[in-house]
Amino acid sequence: MKNLFLTIALVFGLMVANAQVETPAACCNKNGKQILPTAGDCSLGFDATPVLNYFGNFLGNGENSINMAYQSANTITGSYMKTDTKAYRVKIGIGYTNTSEDSVKTNSTSVSLGAGVQNFRGHGRLQGFYGAEAGVGFSNGKTTVNSTETKAPNAFGVNVRGFLGAQYYVAPRVALGAEYGWGLSYGKVDKATSLNLGVDNLDGSIFLSLYF
Repeated sequence: MKNLFLTIALVFGLMVANAQVETPAACCNKNGKQILPTAGDCSLGFDATPVLNYFGNFLGNGENSINMAYQSANTITGSYMKTDTKAYRVKIGIGYTNTSEDSVKTNSTSVSLGAGVQNFRGHGRLQGFYGAEAGVGFSNGKTTVNSTETKAPNAFGVNVRGFLGAQYYVAPRVALGAEYGWGLSYGKVDKATSLNLGVDNLDGSIFLSLYF
């Protein structure tokens, strides 16, 4: 609990310090650098959990005091600002595992792709956003024991989702945010199929976005 209060205090201190050096319109800092992205800018976004855990460990003398949900494991998000308040975004996720222990060898591969539209609305460094996207993914793998090979079921899935969230620009063109999503997903593992409708990340997702 002490570590959590220290983390909140650090974030609050950064917000207050930033507010003191902004212009009233919050478009630039005291050095004249643009804080918010504008039309034509691009961004890279990724899971912020390792960053938050680093600061949590720093404040907690090595204890893992922060445990946040992933934005999307093994996934990088890219976006292009079509206007100052509208962006097109894509997601690419590639995962590969290859392990070997004694006579057991295991490898697996997963790929996911997604694309959508994101709209921003807010004042100053704090910006809310909402939008929609669609995605597709598949995975396969196999396990070999001595010379006997067993293939894992091939998995395939598609989804469409709406999302909303907010992000705060902790530095010019550097934003830390949270996102929630709701949508429809269909999956198939060999001959078994599933259909789900609802919130796809109850714990939320924490991400870090860099604009350039």
